[in-house]
Amino acid sequence: ARDEVQDEILQLLRGDKVKRIAVCGMGGVGKTTIMKQVHNQLLEEPTIKKVIWVKVSRDFDIVLQQKRQFDILNFQKNIARKLGLDLNEDEDATELAGRISQSLQQGSCVLILDDVWDPFSLEDVGILDPNGNDACKMVLTTRSQEVAGKMQCKEIYVKPLPDDEALALFLDKVGSEVVSYPRYKSDIEPFLNQILKKCNGLPLAIGVVAKTMRGKSDRYLWEMADKELSKSKEIVDRLKFSYDHLEEQYKECFLYCALYPEDHEITKEELIEFWIEEGFITDERGSRHLMICQGHSIIQKLIDNCMLESVKKNSKGYVMRLHEMVKIKNKEDQVSMHDLLREMALKIIHPQVMVKAGMALEELPEEDEWREDLLKVSLMNNNIREIPSSMSSPKCPMLTTFFLSKNNITTIPEAFFDHMPGLKILDLSGNWKLVSLPSSVSKLEKLTTLLLENCGFLKGVPSLSNLGGLKKLNLYGTSIEELPQGLCMLTNLKYLWLDGKLSDIPDGLLRKLSKLQYLGVGWTIPLKWEMARLRKLEFLDCRLSTLDDMSLFVKSERKFLNQYRIFVGSYNPHDYHLYNETFSNVMKLIICCNIDICEELNWLPSDAQGFYILDCKDVRSLDDISGFQETTDLRHCIVDQCDGLEFVFSSRCLKSLQNLELLKLYRLRKLTAVVRVVEAVAKSAPLPAGTFSSLQKIKVQQCGKIKKLLPFRLLRYLQNLQTIIVIHCDQMEEIIWSEYGEKDLEKPTLPKLETVILQNLPRLKSIYSGFITSGSITILMCDSLKRIEIKECPEIESVFWTGFNPLPTLEHLKVCGLNNLWSLFDEEFLGLSARPTNFFSLKTIDVFYCPKLKKVFSSGWLLGYFQSLETIQVYSCDQMEELISSSTYEEKKTPEKITLLNLQWLKLKKLPELKSICSSSSVLICDSIIGLLIHDCKKLKRIPLHLSSLDNGHPPSLKQVQVYPKELWDSLEWDQSNAKDVLLPSVNFTEDWLTRKGVQALR
Repeated sequence: ARDEVQDEILQLLRGDKVKRIAVCGMGGVGKTTIMKQVHNQLLEEPTIKKVIWVKVSRDFDIVLQQKRQFDILNFQKNIARKLGLDLNEDEDATELAGRISQSLQQGSCVLILDDVWDPFSLEDVGILDPNGNDACKMVLTTRSQEVAGKMQCKEIYVKPLPDDEALALFLDKVGSEVVSYPRYKSDIEPFLNQILKKCNGLPLAIGVVAKTMRGKSDRYLWEMADKELSKSKEIVDRLKFSYDHLEEQYKECFLYCALYPEDHEITKEELIEFWIEEGFITDERGSRHLMICQGHSIIQKLIDNCMLESVKKNSKGYVMRLHEMVKIKNKEDQVSMHDLLREMALKIIHPQVMVKAGMALEELPEEDEWREDLLKVSLMNNNIREIPSSMSSPKCPMLTTFFLSKNNITTIPEAFFDHMPGLKILDLSGNWKLVSLPSSVSKLEKLTTLLLENCGFLKGVPSLSNLGGLKKLNLYGTSIEELPQGLCMLTNLKYLWLDGKLSDIPDGLLRKLSKLQYLGVGWTIPLKWEMARLRKLEFLDCRLSTLDDMSLFVKSERKFLNQYRIFVGSYNPHDYHLYNETFSNVMKLIICCNIDICEELNWLPSDAQGFYILDCKDVRSLDDISGFQETTDLRHCIVDQCDGLEFVFSSRCLKSLQNLELLKLYRLRKLTAVVRVVEAVAKSAPLPAGTFSSLQKIKVQQCGKIKKLLPFRLLRYLQNLQTIIVIHCDQMEEIIWSEYGEKDLEKPTLPKLETVILQNLPRLKSIYSGFITSGSITILMCDSLKRIEIKECPEIESVFWTGFNPLPTLEHLKVCGLNNLWSLFDEEFLGLSARPTNFFSLKTIDVFYCPKLKKVFSSGWLLGYFQSLETIQVYSCDQMEELISSSTYEEKKTPEKITLLNLQWLKLKKLPELKSICSSSSVLICDSIIGLLIHDCKKLKRIPLHLSSLDNGHPPSLKQVQVYPKELWDSLEWDQSNAKDVLLPSVNFTEDWLTRKGVQALR
């Protein structure tokens, strides 16, 4: 049933008749889930230029009713960013609306508005009316058919699951062990069927209830569950059944998620930190690391019970909310809460909790809403700018948690916190314009957590000397230049993050904070190694100015240190990009910058997982670094601008490279080899077992002397290599090299290689040319290769080289600026007759600026092996004469009908010598084609496309045609006599219309 709804939506979006669609249905029926699947499919549709997802939620109508221009402008900016528009701070909502409307008309797009509660005019938020725009379509999800009617939408109603699908879903979630119970039919099935009826066919309720009953085979538990669910009438109350069966700790953690705004994507790390500070998570040994592990376990349990959802983002997509746009590096780092479950949670915690998060508030709630029995208040993610000085301190003596984060607060009255003596957690982070804190903060003697992160204008805080119970203080991203008064008296502090704008940290201060587990200082303040005295330290982020300090760090007792990021050397603000360098899966990182390496001093920790060395001139090899050979868990290694480095590794340190996953080499002027070819390689002796066995990616950029990248004999160890990237290496001649006459019985193979990117390599002649042994060429096997991209490599004559195996998984091929390329897909050269599956998966072919290439395919029959092909783009190839060769010899073998079942786009631009697409006796059957571009191909006389739908009197799939100049259209002949008349309404004669996609591909 869900597949049918999804297909119906997609068909409507692909057609031209319907511009507005409303996906209607009750809460929990699966509207958003269906639209997420539609969204992901639309991202792969070549006809759709933009897919914009906006979470609306129930509070958006408040913004419109009150005409809050600030929020409306933010809403517009989110859409503008998705459209790729540059933003101007001085631009008002009307001006931006005009630019958005213009952009929406320039290419097909789909606007998805999720969770619309009230009807509104799109024009009010600067969105072009889809009914008046052929390019833009809109889909909204809503519980209200009234919304669908008033917004003039085509309604698609999502019904609850039919009984058979509901039962199948329930059994899948409850687990096979329940169904396989010997007395299932007699003891469980009758109650299961009754429970299933009470879920009303709603996937959310079915999932939540079934997960609660997972693995339970006692009939009395099923009977009791049936009775408990019978007590409630509303679906929200029935969801509470699952909550009631959670352990107390899980209940507390679940309810806490309701403090966040509706539909908010909650960062796991932040959530777990709050759980720790609230005391929901404890560890008898006091280990923060173990508490974090416990937090992840709780989150997973809540996800498994369908109480939380794991956020999964398509890599191409953005998810936007009213006030912000979020693009997450690691899509698994967040969770969200279904709005029905949040509604249930808010019912449970009411009235002792006030939650007005993400409601676009511009003022604090009225004084009568601040009840004396309040325990928690969440006003996060609003637009509160000012707390009036006339407002008296809310009388909330029992208040323990107060979230005012991510607002626009500039000042807070001095006495504002006077009547909150029980406050333990105060979060003011993200108030960028907050200048100062009120003195009443100093009176919060029970305060355990004070968060001021990213309060960018904050230059000082009042005395902290009375806050002896403070355990967590975060000053990251502030403008505080001097340490807060009384910091040395916070002897219970466990988490401290100081900002880099501090000028100095006095000697002896950190020793007084002996309970610290998490210490972040940034890189502008050099520390002396007094952290050795911090016996409980588990997390460290800091800069040590000398290798002597680093050596002390290595020698110190660090058995509790689970994570560190240490910068060693002199820091330059221009090196700030290093701070944000992505080191996924790396918990222990050393960054060494602009320092003289001492070979005698042991300063590199043996447990380091990431090593980034920058601008260290005297290093000839990483072997020079004492201790490098002992770093047996090294996973990421980046070497940048070390002018003396001649090779990266030698056989002495290969044992330490068994876990290496990522290797990046940048701006190494003297580099001649990645691995120095010593006797171990020259005499064919095996390298240490496991050498490079985990390596997944190698990137080499701006290394001017290296001529050859990977020796042939190293391939046997690179069985997990996925990506090779080589850019701007002036002397690079060959990527994989071997010496002729070498004897090797093994077939060379890179079984997991997926991506090869080569750019600006003026001397590169081949990726791998193979070598002759016993009279035959040794072939390199790459059975997983999906993408080949070669740009500005003028010595390359043929992309598919001798010694390369069939490429059955290749999906994308892009060549650009290959001045000597003469062959691309050549039957004889590739030997395709013996390997018919060579390019079976190829989807896109992009050929740009290859002046000597005269043809793309050597024959028409060759295209029989390219049945997955979706896009062909050929631009600015001065000598291109034919797309598909039509020589006399080839014409004898070329069929009259050449079929490309999946071809959707054919784009030919600036090909002055192009005379034909295929032979005069052949036609292309492309019944899936939707876009055709012919631009400045003055010698082309015939379009050999045969559109079968025209023979049947049906509209063709070809919807977008651009021909430039117009005179070219007049002179072109089509295979079908009626084609020009039928297609004429779809033809655009402007110069820059459809070409943007080609330009994007070129870039």
